Amino acid sequence: MVKAKAMLPDGRALIVLGLSEGNITRLRRGQPIYVDPAQLKIQPGTTIGAITIFLAADEGELTRTMKTLIGPQTEVIVVPHGDDRPQ
Repeated sequence: MVKAKAMLPDGRALIVLGLSEGNITRLRRGQPIYVDPAQLKIQPGTTIGAITIFLAADEGELTRTMKTLIGPQTEVIVVPHGDDRPQ
């Protein structure tokens, strides 16, 4: 999985999540994927303006696809094994 965030011109956050085929396999097995918003360093109280989700075969393809979505306000976070389950 890859994650990215960008701040929209109006101050809202855009969250981008890239899922690999391995992530989809986990979901099909009934294993949820947890996304920790703290890893995206979004300030508390920030409104989420949009969430974009895309699929690619593996992390390499996710990275190549992500490069087409990156702008000057984008911060990319790579999480090879996913976030820990929330406590």
